[in-house]
Amino acid sequence: MPPGRVVNFTDSQLQDCYERNFAAVTDLSTELRQVRALIGAHDLFQMLEGPHSSRVHETIEHLLVPGLRPGLRRWYQRSGAETNPAAVALRDHLSQLAGERLEP
Repeated sequence: MPPGRVVNFTDSQLQDCYERNFAAVTDLSTELRQVRALIGAHDLFQMLEGPHSSRVHETIEHLLVPGLRPGLRRWYQRSGAETNPAAVALRDHLSQLAGERLEP
């Protein structure tokens, strides 16, 4: 997914959540806004529906698209990256699925 590419979900609630999260952040590059919006949607649906939710899995699929991988690495390597337990767990899970360490 190259920067600026529209993210399309199969679920309309997931699409709405992603678009709201994307629009809410204006001080990052498009690529990092996409990552932030995907993580925001992931976090919401994981909280509401649990880790095995199809919506959670779909956000993970989008986060791991090869074209977005550089942005995902930058997200976790940037100064001030979140270090709360849930953020670390997601980072570690994505690192495992991607087969690479996403943090510095």
